[in-house]
Amino acid sequence: MRNEIRIRRVLSTGLLFVALLGGTVSLPTSATGRPAAPQQNGPVQVFDPVTPGVFHGDLRSLPRTPAWTPGQGVKEIPRRHVVRPAPEYAPEPRGFGIDPLLARELRVAAPVSWVLNPPSLNFEAQGYASLNPPDPVGDVGRNFYIQMINNSSGASFVIYDKADGSVEAGPTQLDSLASSGSCLSGYGDPIVLYDQLADRWFLSEFSSSGNAMCVYISQTSDPILGGWYSYAFTAPSFPDYPKYAVWPDAYYISTNESSPAVYALDREQMLQGGAASYQRFTATDLVGFGFQALTPSDLDGGDPPPSGAPNYFMRHRDTEAHGPAGLPTADQLEVWEFDVDWATPGNSTFTQVATISVSEFDSELCGFFAFSCFPQPGGGAPLDPLREVIMWRLAYRNFGDHEVLLGNFVTDVTSTDVGGIRWF
Repeated sequence: MRNEIRIRRVLSTGLLFVALLGGTVSLPTSATGRPAAPQQNGPVQVFDPVTPGVFHGDLRSLPRTPAWTPGQGVKEIPRRHVVRPAPEYAPEPRGFGIDPLLARELRVAAPVSWVLNPPSLNFEAQGYASLNPPDPVGDVGRNFYIQMINNSSGASFVIYDKADGSVEAGPTQLDSLASSGSCLSGYGDPIVLYDQLADRWFLSEFSSSGNAMCVYISQTSDPILGGWYSYAFTAPSFPDYPKYAVWPDAYYISTNESSPAVYALDREQMLQGGAASYQRFTATDLVGFGFQALTPSDLDGGDPPPSGAPNYFMRHRDTEAHGPAGLPTADQLEVWEFDVDWATPGNSTFTQVATISVSEFDSELCGFFAFSCFPQPGGGAPLDPLREVIMWRLAYRNFGDHEVLLGNFVTDVTSTDVGGIRWF
């Protein structure tokens, strides 16, 4: 669990394309001309189907989460990291200087002018609730906006009217939708997703014990009166920093476990309230980071990916920290494919299919392990740089004649522990 603010789909029209200058794509090819698999992880770990609990009722009748009052004790959620070997390769020297893309930006003769329309709606949502990190998150659907935060008793959600920002239900503890098992006691790290392909809502947190990923699917498009299915998917170890994504054939997850783990949940069964199985792979570790997770691609737009397309996971690789050696002026982005087969799970694969060479960047922010680095203007504890992951969400969109993955991650842009955002 890390300090972050997650902002979902706030633009109703328009698209921003940002490129990593100097990037090239290297796709290994087979004799057929199709991309070959340079690294395949397996075998798949298949879990027994999970039978859901069912919630019927009006969410407005559930107990309300007590509001935080100044003076209440603050609960800290400890950062989780795995002790891994130190970097095998020399980090960028402190004389690395200005990030090459920032340097190029600074050479532009005149600044670019942006004209942005003001937001159509701006309202106060749930605020601080005596827990660090608070992890505010939300998503917008056809008629509602749902927001969740961490509080001292797990995740708390509120449903707002999309038209005027008025509260339709909540604040309510997410675990009040659970019917049994470890998910009766939620621990937070919330996720909100609107599944636009099905016009359904997806809410999640992990449990306070039992290593459960607690997932709630609305039975209809109405999250208030339509009812919910609740699933408890148990991980082999604590599923830290879970990031979810909507895809036609599954809900995909990445977590920070003893090795970076990825999961596929049987979306079709979950939308029907059926017993849903799930599958798991792990990726190879990166030397040098104690906190590691890939990021799954989450669908945007009205057009789904091509039929049968795998879900794409990505991570970045600072070669001075993680290798390989011999790349002094370039670093890398990795693309992995999770190709799930529900009928014959043994055919499922998780494969690294591409290594993209990009302009050099520096991941060393207060070293490679510190969780406190960036000072706050008003003082207080320095903030987590979140150097280790491509930030959620990794947005996917299909434009018909081409497909786009858009993401970003944090780098040291001056070699003096000054963070900047690298887009691709």
